[in-house]
Amino acid sequence: MPHDRTLLYAGHEFTVEHLRSHAKEEPGWSGPYTLESRRIIFPVGRTMLDLRWGGSTWQVDGLTAMHLADAMVYQLRPSTHATRRSLVVSRHRPSRADDAAPAFCLLSPRSLYRVHAAQHRLRAGDGGTVAIASLVDELGTSRRQSPLTGAVARARRLLAETADRDTRLSLHELADAVSRSPFHLARSFRHETGLSPHQYRQHLRLASAMERLADGDADLAGIAHDLGFCSQSHLGAVFRREVGVTLGEARRVLAGSSKSGNSSARI
Repeated sequence: MPHDRTLLYAGHEFTVEHLRSHAKEEPGWSGPYTLESRRIIFPVGRTMLDLRWGGSTWQVDGLTAMHLADAMVYQLRPSTHATRRSLVVSRHRPSRADDAAPAFCLLSPRSLYRVHAAQHRLRAGDGGTVAIASLVDELGTSRRQSPLTGAVARARRLLAETADRDTRLSLHELADAVSRSPFHLARSFRHETGLSPHQYRQHLRLASAMERLADGDADLAGIAHDLGFCSQSHLGAVFRREVGVTLGEARRVLAGSSKSGNSSARI
């Protein structure tokens, strides 16, 4: 799977790159990839893919940060044709024993905003490394996601596929789509992810809003409408509560952070 890389920072402790993964035309699993050293991958755009390692498969979406281990051999299976954008941190210090296996963690909207803001500052040459180091350290204590199978995996996939559309899926509709009762799905979903299906979809929608702001979209009312919010004020209230800043402040901070150069490389 071809990638375009842009180096944002290179220091003694780590390097940071923006990675743009081109859409794959053919479905199915990729060939095996082998990492030379461990990497932490933060999402900065919509994505939906499966990652297979050691006989287990994890789902990765726009809320999922990945910690990939030294010499890890894995395969990818994109679920959509959308271009995937990530912030990749390569650590240079020796790995610890608990780095032998990959880790997959869900980012809160506040953490995801910090990733976007740090990327913007790195692009502008105005710091951002302290925030990146803090985010990496936090992953070490974050709740790790287990490989998902069954109804919860199907529900997560459906939520990710429809989060950036004006689609209002009720819990009953989501449960029907994955052949479970609403009670069973809600309980299983919270057990696996730590969130209710409604909270999960809300976080995905906020992630889409941040991506559009980072892409320079200044039409706050249009973003709210496209993502299924009742109004701009509704999106603004949810954004302020979950992210901790106003929509206007986020637009000011994130605007222009999506610009990137092209230097092709393969992960």
